[in-house]
Amino acid sequence: MYLFRLITVSRFVFRFFKKQKPYNDQFIAAYLQPLYEEYQATLAPRAMEKIKKYYCLGIPVTCASYAKIYGRKLSDKEREYATLTGIITPIIDDFTDERTLSDEKIESLTSNPAEYEPATLEEAVVKNILCYLLEKVPSPEGFLYALNRTIKAQHLSVKQMDPSVTTDELLHITLEKGAWSHIFFHWLINEIPTQQTVDAMDTMGGMLQMSNDIFDVYKDFKEGFKTIPNTCADYKAFEKYYVQECRKFCRMARALPYKKKDLEFFITFIAFVMARGIVAIQMLKKLQAEMGGGVLPLAQLERKQLICDMEKPLNVFRTAWYTYTVVKR
Repeated sequence: MYLFRLITVSRFVFRFFKKQKPYNDQFIAAYLQPLYEEYQATLAPRAMEKIKKYYCLGIPVTCASYAKIYGRKLSDKEREYATLTGIITPIIDDFTDERTLSDEKIESLTSNPAEYEPATLEEAVVKNILCYLLEKVPSPEGFLYALNRTIKAQHLSVKQMDPSVTTDELLHITLEKGAWSHIFFHWLINEIPTQQTVDAMDTMGGMLQMSNDIFDVYKDFKEGFKTIPNTCADYKAFEKYYVQECRKFCRMARALPYKKKDLEFFITFIAFVMARGIVAIQMLKKLQAEMGGGVLPLAQLERKQLICDMEKPLNVFRTAWYTYTVVKR
């Protein structure tokens, strides 16, 4: 049964991306072109790469997995909303991370976009998309609340550059960032989440953010950001905590009042992403043992030593196995 679900999930992701990639090529260019002409500017190549390669694939497929909870496919309109959100998410992140827009202006733009006067192309893109989404999503109030909680959580990232930041503070920042971004994505589909659903996604989002940080150990270190994974003195204990939280999500998701078949598909989809994190932790745990234990001396290590190649056949098999260990009852 598990193997069948895993094959079903893999086929779902493959087919979704096969449709989403050409959709992105056409939709993103058509949407941005009028704004490019108005502002006589274009989005930076780095921003466009993040939009097309990551956010406009990741957010729509996440929303499609949410729709599966309710026993249906993502509608064309929901695909549009998710793709538009994929355009603005990295732009808003850059406002925060690169301090290209003050906190006051970010709050003004995201709290009341209709009244905001954009000074740059990036601000105009965010304003236009937010105004459109607020007219279309099923709960504008819920959408706006979740968006601004996500941005407030993102602001906490500044604390990650403080040398005195504690492990407890890093954990709080990680869980907040992950939880609210994934709760926010749910407001893009035509279903109002119950508090029970929000609670499950809170746990889920925290571990998905943790998984991102596991894969970004080298990148975050180079950019000066402290995270739980790149300051970890004991990957064995960290792995135990991570797996326990992933299993906790599975229990919470199974308790949701929806069809078992739909829930098991969703759980397997999310667990597969989480399991990739376990594979990467295993690699870091082995490296830590080879280095004599303690926090890894990242300044002395090469990037290739900290990159986990998830396309290796053995790592694909390990991911499938750890997905099973997470989802099994």
